[in-house]
Amino acid sequence: MDTTPGRAFYFEDYSAGEQQRAGSYEVTATEIIHFARQWDPQPFHIDEAAAKASVFGGLTACSAHIFSIFCITSQQWQSGVVQQAVAGLGFDEMRMLRPVYAGDTLQCVSTIESVRDSNSRPDCGIVVYATQLLNQRNETVFSIKAASLIARRPTAGDVEP
Repeated sequence: MDTTPGRAFYFEDYSAGEQQRAGSYEVTATEIIHFARQWDPQPFHIDEAAAKASVFGGLTACSAHIFSIFCITSQQWQSGVVQQAVAGLGFDEMRMLRPVYAGDTLQCVSTIESVRDSNSRPDCGIVVYATQLLNQRNETVFSIKAASLIARRPTAGDVEP
């Protein structure tokens, strides 16, 4: 696989079984509180004292926040290639496996699970990823399967978007 930084990465470049490390993200207490106040105002997400007394023993990110971190980090492949994603097709088997605490740094790792032609879009293919977010202790805190519609490499007669 050619992973030259800035190189366009098309459907033909994907192979089942390959793994890509993507971006990492440090989760701050301020961000946890701000996000949860709007989307999931549970005491263990918005109040540090209540969080310390909770079953979690500290301030934790809500599931919507963790999913959002997955969304941004999964697009930042460390190899620097530019994925030619056309659209997200869906998510399956999303799991919150461990709490994400203030101060955790999450690393996104994706394994290409399958690659197939699109029946409705001959100019694209479908790639399914099994993705995990790992904390700084290399513990899986989140996992998900994601399917994406990926553009095929343009041929000589095609006009690139």
